[in-house]
Amino acid sequence: MSKTTQIIVWIIVAIVIIGGVWWWIANNQASSNNPYSPAGQASSTTSTAANSPSDTSDANIDQSMANISAQMNGLASDSASVNQSVNASNQ
Repeated sequence: MSKTTQIIVWIIVAIVIIGGVWWWIANNQASSNNPYSPAGQASSTTSTAANSPSDTSDANIDQSMANISAQMNGLASDSASVNQSVNASNQ
């Protein structure tokens, strides 16, 4: 593949991965706010302060950072898989 084609492929892959992560996050937030979904039922037993976006306690911030870190690790793993796949197809 030419250099331009590789760049275009990487841009498309990045857009797909970012879009997938965004969709996954939006989908999980929507289902956790739905009291009729299993995720919504589980979260309805927690305190409302823990579910509010204005909760800035250290524990909530730590949990948010842990969630972000886990998502970034997943993204890095996906990116490594894409790199391996592209490199294998170039050989």
